[in-house]
Amino acid sequence: MNKKTIITILFVLAAMAGQAQEIKMNEPSFSDYLPLLNAKGYMAYSFDMHEFNGKYVIPVIKEYENGKETDAKFGFDISFGIKDKLIIGFFPSEKDSIANYSFSLSGGGGFNANLPKRPIYMPKDSTNALYQYESRPFEITPPFKKGEFIPLVLYGSWWYDADFDIARFCGENFIKPDLSSDIVKYIPHFFVLGIKIK
Repeated sequence: MNKKTIITILFVLAAMAGQAQEIKMNEPSFSDYLPLLNAKGYMAYSFDMHEFNGKYVIPVIKEYENGKETDAKFGFDISFGIKDKLIIGFFPSEKDSIANYSFSLSGGGGFNANLPKRPIYMPKDSTNALYQYESRPFEITPPFKKGEFIPLVLYGSWWYDADFDIARFCGENFIKPDLSSDIVKYIPHFFVLGIKIK
């Protein structure tokens, strides 16, 4: 092969490689918006409930401070018929000290309400309260007994980490139902949102 043929082949190969590295813009799907919604305080957890179709569910919320359950009552004396799905969600509030949440069941049952947040303070700035909370789903471990509390989502405060002089919320992505997950021992204030099957 002569030099001219080799150069021509190299140009053709370079042109083909250049065409293979094309970037195209797609129409965004709903899932593309999820990181933006999460960053703004919207979070949803969807639970498949079809095995309990035709039964009733009672929403239950438990509050914990410094690892101990409080006596706080959230006044749920209601039950909802179950169809296929339960969604527990969180959405922004106009007040830093309040968290908005939602229980929603397919078929139209559900409600919105709020939870009181507790502040944490950074040692270098003890005048500014920090109301920063995050959520984690629980590991779901059947079998489930009628009337037994089933924890579904933990909603908890960040904590101050003196070793790094920061506030954070780091740890497991799923919480153990008995609250033995390592992250739980650091969270100063949290709620456990769950249900009882009637």
